[in-house]
Amino acid sequence: MSDAHGAQVRYPVWRGQQAVAGLWLPADLLNAQQRGERLLHWWAPGCRAWRFDRGPARGDLLRFEAERALHCDDAGGTPLCRIGAHGLYAGPLTTAEREGLAPADVRLVLGGQSLALDLADGEALDPSLAIELDDYALHDTFVCDRALPKLQPDKIAGKAVRELLGDRIAPPSEERQRFLRALGRDRDDAGNDKPGLLERATGVRDGAAAWLLRRFPGLGVGFGFGGGGGGAGGFGSGVADATTSGSAGGIAQRRNTVLPQRWRAALARMAAASGAARLIGLRQGAYLRRLLEQFDHGDTLEALRHALPIDGDDAGSLGQSFGTPGRRDDLSLSAQRNVGASIGAGHDIRELLRQRYRRAFERLDGAGKIDEAVFVLAELLNARQEALDYLVKHGRAAQAAELALGWDMPADAIIRLLMLAGDAERATLVARRDNAFATALALLEGASGHRAHALSLRREWGRALAAQGRWLDAVEAVWPDPDSREQAARWLQTAEAGGAELSARALVRRAALLPDTLQHYAGRVAELTDPDAPAAPREALGLALATIAHAQRNDALARIAARALPALAADRAGGANALERAQLDRIRALAADPWLDADLPVWGVPPTPPALPLWERRAALEASLQADPGLQAPLDLAALGDGRWLAAFGEAGAAMFDAAGRCLKRYAAPAHRLVIGDSGEVALALARRESVWRIARLDLTGHRIEDLGALPLQFFADRFDGVAWAAVAGQRIVAFDAGPVGEGARPLQVLWSVGDLGGDIVQARFLRHDELFLVAGRGVTTVWHYRTHPSRGLVSREPVEVPAHGWMLLDPHNTVDDVVIAANEDGGMRFSFRFSGRNCAIDLEPPEPVGGECESSLIPLARGFLVVLHGVYRMRAYLIRRGNDEAARCVARIDWPQARLRAREQADRLVLFDEEGRAMSIGVETSQVRSVQLR
Repeated sequence: MSDAHGAQVRYPVWRGQQAVAGLWLPADLLNAQQRGERLLHWWAPGCRAWRFDRGPARGDLLRFEAERALHCDDAGGTPLCRIGAHGLYAGPLTTAEREGLAPADVRLVLGGQSLALDLADGEALDPSLAIELDDYALHDTFVCDRALPKLQPDKIAGKAVRELLGDRIAPPSEERQRFLRALGRDRDDAGNDKPGLLERATGVRDGAAAWLLRRFPGLGVGFGFGGGGGGAGGFGSGVADATTSGSAGGIAQRRNTVLPQRWRAALARMAAASGAARLIGLRQGAYLRRLLEQFDHGDTLEALRHALPIDGDDAGSLGQSFGTPGRRDDLSLSAQRNVGASIGAGHDIRELLRQRYRRAFERLDGAGKIDEAVFVLAELLNARQEALDYLVKHGRAAQAAELALGWDMPADAIIRLLMLAGDAERATLVARRDNAFATALALLEGASGHRAHALSLRREWGRALAAQGRWLDAVEAVWPDPDSREQAARWLQTAEAGGAELSARALVRRAALLPDTLQHYAGRVAELTDPDAPAAPREALGLALATIAHAQRNDALARIAARALPALAADRAGGANALERAQLDRIRALAADPWLDADLPVWGVPPTPPALPLWERRAALEASLQADPGLQAPLDLAALGDGRWLAAFGEAGAAMFDAAGRCLKRYAAPAHRLVIGDSGEVALALARRESVWRIARLDLTGHRIEDLGALPLQFFADRFDGVAWAAVAGQRIVAFDAGPVGEGARPLQVLWSVGDLGGDIVQARFLRHDELFLVAGRGVTTVWHYRTHPSRGLVSREPVEVPAHGWMLLDPHNTVDDVVIAANEDGGMRFSFRFSGRNCAIDLEPPEPVGGECESSLIPLARGFLVVLHGVYRMRAYLIRRGNDEAARCVARIDWPQARLRAREQADRLVLFDEEGRAMSIGVETSQVRSVQLR
């Protein structure tokens, strides 16, 4: 220990939020046991501790593995912060106070004077010796697959109207039963219609159409016929399309567009040629005349039992109907959007029916017959939104919400109705499924009398954003609610404790929302604006300032802008950031400092080199990784923001590393695979346990671990938005809620699911906004294509022919087969494949001269392939782009030491890594290459 410095220190301790590098635990205030407990409390892998028991300063010193953002009043000891490149200081010594001080590892302040500590004078401590394990009992490991969670019933699927209305709707009549028996049809035990023999053979139920098919048996066999729904300008009888795939265990899937059945058009032409069209027209005309007469004679209820839907949407008709509808059993609504055949009729007929339907609605409404009135609006006039508003007007928000779910109304309308019905839980699930908080909130806040519902939804929105790791967005979402600002302040502190760039953006948000607290962050502002500090966090600070300058200005923001602008301008001149001149001008205007304006020259921002997107490159990117093997071998790896990396090490858990490969934090959750949140602040760690996967949620900002249980998964996406996570479980396509589990809540709730795809799911591919599933059925293999943005729904299902030598499920519109890697005539290798019916080939040079064919491996990517050629000592990886508009070409050539190479596609980068701790990321939009060696 060196002697004390004679000069008085003005500020002996740090205040407020600081980047703390260590703690001093004085012996005169804390006994040995208390010091040991605090060492264990703050201890993490990479920390070191010493004890000093001689000299004027006696106590324990703890040095963190990396700087931590802590509030000094809550540290439990004297915070030590780094000033300059070396040395830890117990207070913010000024430059004058540090002049003449001898070099030292630590500088304490006692009695207003600076004292130096050298680590060599202390006794190294091992806190693990203080942990007694002898009294802990050992138990057998729990076998996960003994208690697997089952997919729960759908919590937010719409209910049938008969279930909602109960016995207010009359049962089916005996007249209808006789009519069905006359058609050769019956009812099963559950009360469902069973088709007759001809219908089962042809799929057709209309009498005239059946006659035509008897005469021309080659037409339409094998195609379904729905009998109802009504397209635009047509009429139908309201029977649901049998080809619509069912869903259970989650939110019902979005409806796909129904196309007219082609056999109906052919049959209509045949009917016209044979003269049967006139007979069909006479029967349908007579039916319409009787219907109009029933309305005119005041027999409203009976007329409604025979009435035909009009004014449907354009996606509701399967084509021309050849028969007449039967009498309705009752006036119940359909809980699903129906599709079926339609009767062609002119505008005048439709207008006559529309007028009679409107008069019937007005009479039923005046008589207080709400159920029948809703039936007219929803089933006959197809005014579904008006029907929902009518139910809400009469205090039936719960019924309206159930119908809106079944009818697949827009998500914001469903959420509004569920909130009005007091069902906030299901409203939140729908909002999470479709990411529709903002639009639903606008609906509620725009209506009078719904302030409480709007506030409740706003708080749920904030919690959902926080669950996704979008801490600053969560703060912004709930800030208009004064009662939520305390929670918002905690989220803001969580963001400040995150990575350097997130912390910089959080500082700007703090200055905007809590300007009075910025005085406690003077040290952080000084660190960010120091020209010698890293430029990336300062660039994040500058972008946040330039963005907020449009909407808000205050003294706190002005002070930050004035401090940061000179360093930002210097970084831009040196090419260390990509701020545009307009952004620098906005920061300058935000600072509003006349002295700064006088000092700043008239700048000319040097041009930035154009960004070269990786997959659009004409000249191949040349990259090489020459690093020696790292000290740790990851099973999976992903790149996070701020130059950080997250690695999975199997039973040893997961760990976060910085850009230099140093371990920042370890997570004690077994991890064989990683699922990364879009924000980069949350992740899922999956561990294989025989037939199931054990799932843990990792909060990468607050460093918390939450066990979500185990599931038998066949396939799963390697990314999620922080909440909704797609997977295949039990031959069902499922979207799980993988957010934090609240009090009393069940983990991994089902947001949406669909099953019974007609076979086994044998391949799955999860892209950014698309999901593809290869389903092997009986005699046919089908590709199911789902779109996940802006809302989840089925786009198409197309049969495919799978060749015997394999088939790749790559993107929604193209297929790849005939993939071959073989030696060419020039001593190299030729990679060839067939893409969307076109043959493609490209010659590749091996990493070392070889005679004949060398070993190779192939990794399919969203826009191309990673082809790896293996030599004796090294290997070479080629990124091959495929496309419909041009021939395949090489966009990157990467030399790598001989190892097993793996790849992970992320939204903004492609990550390559091997099992020896080496990794490389390539920016998709910039082609920027970064590499790391895990230490």
